[in-house]
Amino acid sequence: GKTIKVEDDFFGSMKYIRIRSKPEYSYFECRRHFSPIDDIIEISVLSDINKSFEKHKAFFKKIESNYSVIIDSLTPLIESEYQNWKENFTIVDFQKEFEADYLTIPRGDAPDEKWEIAFYSIHDQHHTITLTMENFKAIDILIDG
Repeated sequence: GKTIKVEDDFFGSMKYIRIRSKPEYSYFECRRHFSPIDDIIEISVLSDINKSFEKHKAFFKKIESNYSVIIDSLTPLIESEYQNWKENFTIVDFQKEFEADYLTIPRGDAPDEKWEIAFYSIHDQHHTITLTMENFKAIDILIDG
C-alpha cells in the first residue's frame, strides 16, 4: 500500500511500517540527534498509527539522561561476549570504542517493557552489537554481521 509518513515536532519525519500479520509489532522509523554521542541515530518507535508520541519522547529523553547507567549495565555483557574470541578483552573507553547506531523505543504501555540499543565498534566494524534492555539494565546481547 501507500507509504504513510508523519511529521513530528520531536522525532521529525517518521515512516510508518505496518506489520499486517502482527499489528502490535507495527512501528515508525526515523532518525534523530542523540545527545550522548552528538550524532544522528536510527530509531524505531513502536506505536500504532493514531497514537500520541508523548510517552516515546519522554522515554527517549530518559535514555539520553541515563546513558551512563545504560553503558555501565551493558559493558560486562559486551566484554563477556567479545572474550569468546578475543581473550582478556576489556573496554577501556566505551565512548571511543563503541558508537550507538540504533535504538527501539517501546510502546510505553508497561513499566518493564524491553527495548534495544545497537552499536558499531572499532574492534569489529563488520558486526553490529545489539543489546536487549529492560528499563536501563542489559539482559541479552546479539552480535550480528
